[in-house]
Amino acid sequence: MSQKVVPCDESDPKRAKDEDVRCILDGLLLQMIHLIEDLELLHSQVNKESCRAQLVLARVRLHQGFHRIPAEAQLPRGRPYKALTRVIEKDNYCGKVFKIIRLPVNAILGYLLPVKNIFGCLVSDNLRIANRHCDNCLDLVVECANVQRKLQLTIISIENLRNLLNQTTMSSDAK
Repeated sequence: MSQKVVPCDESDPKRAKDEDVRCILDGLLLQMIHLIEDLELLHSQVNKESCRAQLVLARVRLHQGFHRIPAEAQLPRGRPYKALTRVIEKDNYCGKVFKIIRLPVNAILGYLLPVKNIFGCLVSDNLRIANRHCDNCLDLVVECANVQRKLQLTIISIENLRNLLNQTTMSSDAK
């Protein structure tokens, strides 16, 4: 085990810079661990919400039976309605993030809430509950995607700092 012993000179600016880079690297590694924990928590929450919604829908289908006409056949044949919820990508100080835009119901502009405006009183409370679970699931998926992007940016920053640290180490070894 032949290691090169470098004398410890606290006044060396290059060594101080390396220490600063290592401290930043440690902070980024901790941030990466926290983001991974957040991502796993969000994944489990998305799974729970989608399972709850699927369970409620299965219960409704069981109670109503299979003789019902598919929802496509029940939709009105007039002008199409527009989506009330949209997921857009916005530029942020740390990159691009996803954001949910929820538009208000406006029948004149074609923004209808299908559960109320198209099907009306035909929709059971269980379907409304399943709809809320799906909305919560969408919120969690968008948040999960944003955490994933932060994690990717953190990993890229860690790789860049490691490359910088390796370059300074190689250049000091060459001298």
